[in-house]
Amino acid sequence: MLRYKTREWLPEFTKNILRQIFVSSSKSATGRIKNQPPLRGVRVIELAGLAPAPFCGLILADFGASVTRIVKPNEDALIEDCLTRGKRTIEVDLKTQQGIETVSNLCFNADILIDPYRPGVLEKLGLGSSKLLRNNGRLIIARITGYGQTGPLAQSAGHDINYVAMSGLLPTISQNRQQPFPPANLLADFAGGGLSAAFGILLAIFEREKSNKGQVIDVSMTEGLAYLGSFVNLTRHWQSFWDRDIGVFSGNYPVYRTYKAADGKFLAVGALENKFQENLFKGLKLPITSSDVENRPEYVSDLLEKEFMQKARDEWMEIFKDCDACVSPVLEMDEVGEHHHHIFRANFTFD
Repeated sequence: MLRYKTREWLPEFTKNILRQIFVSSSKSATGRIKNQPPLRGVRVIELAGLAPAPFCGLILADFGASVTRIVKPNEDALIEDCLTRGKRTIEVDLKTQQGIETVSNLCFNADILIDPYRPGVLEKLGLGSSKLLRNNGRLIIARITGYGQTGPLAQSAGHDINYVAMSGLLPTISQNRQQPFPPANLLADFAGGGLSAAFGILLAIFEREKSNKGQVIDVSMTEGLAYLGSFVNLTRHWQSFWDRDIGVFSGNYPVYRTYKAADGKFLAVGALENKFQENLFKGLKLPITSSDVENRPEYVSDLLEKEFMQKARDEWMEIFKDCDACVSPVLEMDEVGEHHHHIFRANFTFD
């Protein structure tokens, strides 16, 4: 049963957009996966929650799993409702015994349960992992939280910015600026949480083929992100990478940064190797070399800033289209589907 209820205070335009999202999100993406989707036959129960849990369910659904999403009765529309593509949604009241029995029965025949709640919530509902595993020994329970199932912070509230902060990566991501800034909510919610959970589930499915047993996956968004940042952590003392003024990933390195074009749009330059730098300077018709990048980086940045302002972004892309200079257009979201490479590969669809 697919139902939605928009909040009364939402403008009519926003309500229409939400309705379009609900319609489009009910369409399966597996049709874009050639042959048979790899997770066909895998049955997933997703308890509706914030960003990481529905994204994890979305990944599984996109690759062929049968995902049933459980929501509260008559619940208002949520932002995460845009992540329901390929899922079926049912309403279950977890405050009633009948609702608990419904979820328990669903888990009896399921392969995976995605738990978005704080530690102990399922236990209080009478749906603890030990009980569910007694009923279905092959069940895989992915429990996604900010700080993990145990420890002093296990019950603490938080959002993406808190988990990124606790991972140790926020100052580096912010180029060690005096006041670190959050990189939207992509890293902890979707990479450290949803994607890590999906990967953990696949590992558990693989292991289950050998042991014939399910298991509980303790997904900490903080730890998932810290693991994702292994390279950053292991190279944090390399000043050539992370120096706040002119390091390669500082945003100021002349051949690894963005530049504004004459039309106000931007280009991304990633010419780290000498051969790419030579092609870059040749395309720009600038009399500089790779040695200038190392010895006079500010001077090179100034030259490139002025030169890129002489033409529009797409004019520059025409110049560099057959040249290995590691130059790319910075695409807006509404431009992505129009790029010839994405069109060729059918990477994006428009609803």
